[in-house]
Amino acid sequence: MSTAVEKWTKQGGEVLLVTLTFPHSRDDNLKDLLLKQSEASKKFKGRSAYSKHLRSFYGIKGTIRSLETTYSEANGWHPHLHELWFVKRGFSIVQLRNYVYTAWSRACVDSGLECPSSANGVDIRSGDFAANYVAKWGLDYEIAKAHIKKGKGKKSKTPFQFLDEYDNGDMQAGALFREYAEAFKGKRQLFWSRGLKEFFDIEAKTDKEVLEEQLRKAKLVMHIKRSDWLNVVKHKAQAYILTLAELRSKHDIYKFLEQLKHAPPPDLRKRSQLQLLKSA
Repeated sequence: MSTAVEKWTKQGGEVLLVTLTFPHSRDDNLKDLLLKQSEASKKFKGRSAYSKHLRSFYGIKGTIRSLETTYSEANGWHPHLHELWFVKRGFSIVQLRNYVYTAWSRACVDSGLECPSSANGVDIRSGDFAANYVAKWGLDYEIAKAHIKKGKGKKSKTPFQFLDEYDNGDMQAGALFREYAEAFKGKRQLFWSRGLKEFFDIEAKTDKEVLEEQLRKAKLVMHIKRSDWLNVVKHKAQAYILTLAELRSKHDIYKFLEQLKHAPPPDLRKRSQLQLLKSA
């Protein structure tokens, strides 16, 4: 994405960060919200207000869309869309925002969602604006790094913050993360519009190709016997083994594997036996 943004701005274009959202409450089910949001997005992009007027008048070459969600005790799940729009320069963002809001709010209502407010439903920012998180990381960060971002303010949280809290014993946080995982399973969280990668001469790679590249760069630390690895899997300790390989020594790995041999079978109803081993 950094390559696309750089190439487009060098050609004299502009990149906008467009955020599309809608009202929600604690009573809403995340999976249901995502279905309605997906339908609203299809209606918004498929109608002539966008496909003809916006694309031609503002010279939209293409878009990159990111799907993410946060959660707050007051308002529940908050799924929203961040999009990078590759557009021509020389137009009023205020006028564009008003036009987008009209089209987006109509698509939301027609998809069974509440009508977004004019203040919060649509946010459009230019690529050189000075907002802290985009100025620091760039527009591509805002789109692609949803899994390591944190919610805005003390009351808004991301799903992966829930995962951290569950690891510290918060069962309710674990239930919320499970709801998120089930609702987002199979969702494409990053989507390039048709032809945009080809336009910027960006090579699209399959998962297999990416894996093969990583394997070529991989460094062999040690071999683990199959029987030992089955023990690791049984105790769900794969990530911990990788951490030991990265930060500690082979001796620490062998010591941990030996501990697993004598550890009782994990009780899935309680905190993982791995926690006891790690603290030992």
